[in-house]
Amino acid sequence: MNKLWQIATNVVLYGFLLWLLYDSTVREWDPWFAFVVAFVLVLAVVVSLIPSLHAPKVSPGTYPYDD
Repeated sequence: MNKLWQIATNVVLYGFLLWLLYDSTVREWDPWFAFVVAFVLVLAVVVSLIPSLHAPKVSPGTYPYDD
């Protein structure tokens, strides 16, 4: 069930980004905002499709030295 919510959230977020891209290109021309939205959209798709870009395990790290 948790996976289904993640998929639904991603569909809503990608849909919102596509609507912003449509709004900044077709309805009212704003090339800078359209470029930023397209860049975020492409970056999100690339990170989603390339598994090596995912963090395998998140850790807080280690303190480099003792006080």
